[in-house]
Formats: sequence, C-alpha cells, structure tokens
Amino acid sequence: MEKNKIELGDVFEIKTESGNKIYIQCVEIPEDVVNEIELLKIFYDLHQVRPDDISSIINGGFFYNRFALKAAVKKKIVTKVGNIQLPNDFESPLYYRTENDFGEGWQIVNAKTWYRETVLTLSDDQKKLSPWGSMNDTLIIELLENGWKLENWN
Repeated sequence: MEKNKIELGDVFEIKTESGNKIYIQCVEIPEDVVNEIELLKIFYDLHQVRPDDISSIINGGFFYNRFALKAAVKKKIVTKVGNIQLPNDFESPLYYRTENDFGEGWQIVNAKTWYRETVLTLSDDQKKLSPWGSMNDTLIIELLENGWKLENWN
C-alpha cells in the first residue's frame, strides 16, 4: 500500500500558528486526479489538544469545500490522525453558493453541471450551502480562527 494514499473518511489535522488544531475529513476523491481536488468536510471547532477519541470531532458543525489534500499531505501541511467511516448513504452536496461577482446577491451553483442561478436573498436552506470553489490551508485557518460559519456568511 502506498504510504501517502488517501482514503475516504481519512481525518487530518492542520496546526495553526496560535497553537490550535483544525480537523478536516476527506469525503470525496476525484476520479480525474489530474484536474480535480478532494472534497473535504471542514469542522468549525478549534482544539488546543487532539481529542483522545478522534471520532468526537464529527459531532460538531462543519462545511464542505475542495482542498488540494494530496499536495498538502506531501508538503506536510496536514497530518493524518485517523479514519472515520462515512455513512453508507453519504452523498456529496449537489449545490453550493458564492457571492455574485456580476451584480447583487448570490449565485447557487450546481456542482455537476456548473449551472448558476442568481438569487438576491438567500432562503434559510440556501444559507446552509457551503462555499463554491476551493480553499487553501491559510484561508481555512483564517476563517475558523475568526469564528466564520455558514450561518454568519451573508
């Protein structure tokens, strides 16, 4: 088995300069390994110490985003700390949201077709949609250390 092989459910830790630890879980590995990057579940809670039971992290809030996980493992930006099996019925989110760069409001993006629908005001369900696109470790750290959550992103 390849030493740095990433598997579904793998949980990784990102250490911040302030001493916090952020946890992320791989929930989708792209078939096209050249052009796509992994989809992660990014947990909001910051930890000073790694939990004894790593599975306890999945009880907290989270959002989804794409992240160059294989590159981060290779560069030792993240450390694998365990694996928490995904539910058998797990499906990656189909819809995401992004601020409308072409005018007011938001765009709701279909992840399969990339079709975008512009809305001026988000519904309660749309406020629960994760950000469209990808993030690097620096942005993830900055957002979470500043208390960012989907609910207050508007």
